[in-house]
Amino acid sequence: MGTMIGVKSKMIEVRVPKLFPTHTWRERLTVEQWHIHEGDILQPDALMVSLETPPGFFDIPAPPEVTMPHRVKRIYAAQGGEIRLGDRLVTLEPISSE
Repeated sequence: MGTMIGVKSKMIEVRVPKLFPTHTWRERLTVEQWHIHEGDILQPDALMVSLETPPGFFDIPAPPEVTMPHRVKRIYAAQGGEIRLGDRLVTLEPISSE
């Protein structure tokens, strides 16, 4: 499906994905390091955040729906903070080419 002229793309809300088969909502993960900041331009496939989990560290890249540059509108979890499966991580806003 192509882009429709005159129709704005919606913001993308990224949540903590299930990182391994036994990952449950009760487990707390730690935001080890943000690789982006609010206001940054996120490119497709760019690294967003590194999370510490009981089995190890996981890097979370831009989600697959980021096929063009997006602005980092809001980051919901502080570096060093704890999060859980399904918690909001970041909101991304498409950059208008107008």
